[in-house]
Amino acid sequence: MALLNKMAYTVEKDKLVYDAKHPIDATAVQVTVGVDADGILRRGQLLDCENGVYSIHSESGMPSAIIAEDTEYASEDMEIIVPVYISGTFRASEVITEPEITVMDIENLRSKGIYLK
Repeated sequence: MALLNKMAYTVEKDKLVYDAKHPIDATAVQVTVGVDADGILRRGQLLDCENGVYSIHSESGMPSAIIAEDTEYASEDMEIIVPVYISGTFRASEVITEPEITVMDIENLRSKGIYLK
């Protein structure tokens, strides 16, 4: 009978996902990393897409997806497959990006079905 009262799992609040007002959709994309060192792409990091090629968001890029899970890569990896969110509502404070998110970035994401709150 002691096993009936054993905790099976815990539920932790997701800080990245804001709510389910807009449908959350995900897919896997190939991301160009082009770095000569081991690294990790973090959950919540913003990705650009130009001519069908995904890369880490830059100042001149057009953001189009948010990384869904931490994904490690090795120094010899030039491209890796990464799970990403392509629609939904997310907390702007939890989105990771080196250049600060601009109004144009927010509007571009909104046109793709990604809403930042």
